[in-house]
Amino acid sequence: MEQLPRFSNSVRLTAPQFAQLAAGHSAVDGIATLQAAQLSRSMLLVKWLAGADPALARAAMSLATAQRTCRPAANAVLAHPWLSVWAVQRLRGGVTDRPDYLPYAALAATLATGGVPRVPAGHLGVVPVPGAGAWRIGRRPRSRFDRSGPDWLPLRHAEATHQSLTLRLAVDDIDPYRDCYGRRTSPRLTEAAFASWSANLAEAWRLLTTFAPGHAVELAAGLRIFVPLADYGDGQHSVTHADAFGAFAASFDLTPADLAITMVHEFQHSKLSGLLTLVRLFDDADPMRYFAPWRAGPRPISGLLQGVYAFTAVGEVWASLREHPTLGDGATRQVALVRLQIDRGIGELRRALSLTPAGHRWVDLLTERSTRLMALEVPPDVHEEASRALARSERAWLAGRR
Repeated sequence: MEQLPRFSNSVRLTAPQFAQLAAGHSAVDGIATLQAAQLSRSMLLVKWLAGADPALARAAMSLATAQRTCRPAANAVLAHPWLSVWAVQRLRGGVTDRPDYLPYAALAATLATGGVPRVPAGHLGVVPVPGAGAWRIGRRPRSRFDRSGPDWLPLRHAEATHQSLTLRLAVDDIDPYRDCYGRRTSPRLTEAAFASWSANLAEAWRLLTTFAPGHAVELAAGLRIFVPLADYGDGQHSVTHADAFGAFAASFDLTPADLAITMVHEFQHSKLSGLLTLVRLFDDADPMRYFAPWRAGPRPISGLLQGVYAFTAVGEVWASLREHPTLGDGATRQVALVRLQIDRGIGELRRALSLTPAGHRWVDLLTERSTRLMALEVPPDVHEEASRALARSERAWLAGRR
């Protein structure tokens, strides 16, 4: 995948933070640095785009005014994932086929800092207000913003607290620019569906804080937005976007256990994508394709590295859930397979010639985690079943290469 220049060079990861992030849990300091880097990157992208396109200058000036009035409120808007996604797409492809997102960010920042906003044209019948909600306007142009009537759709939040640790997620089912994941997103959830998902989140959070507290600490520090996906009738799905740090999309009817695993899995992708804006782990020009045990087709080095990192965390959570009274048997089978997949994936990474010194260090630290997973005791029949499943995957991959 083409990578943008590493704009955030004013923000640096320390060696301990790098190791902390590679360790995969409790990396609160490293996550804070990644968040600062994403903010810096977004600000630089906005500045560059506004300088290159006079049509964006007014919105950029409104954001600058909001920053002078209340920097934390304005920065929260500038760090919004959909602004980052729009900015990167705009930089790569020029003018898009829908309104620019920057005026909506300017609207949100102006409202958040007590200013009088200029209302931009809507998109798909709404004016999104990043981080706050959306205003339904239909086809009628509006010059005055109004959040007091039924046309205002506030962004809802789900919050879960257990063992003095709180996870608070915005459930974004209203902003039309949330559709960056390559899958159709769900329309606004009914109150009943939202309540059901919130209850599942609470149970998922109880599982993580009880059995995998290190991973729970990371989610509390960095996961911010959940986007429900539409039901395709083809199973459950989850996905992240490389430029949408701290956000993930998933089927909204996941069980608590699956939701717990999904949140951990997808946040690993967010972290590694953020880290790759600061640290080069591999040569972007690597033409090789590698075997990734969890995917049917060959993967580039970037995809393989993402998969190994994410599934290592998934394996650790399943390992911890072996102690759960009802999930234990299934968790044992899951960790038996996942650890073999990780070990095989690390073997593929070891043969990659494109890893930088930092990339080799990253793989070394992942190997330490993999070694601990491989040392776990599982019943021999479960191990054999997992070995056969991995062998089938590799045979299918080799057959597909012929």
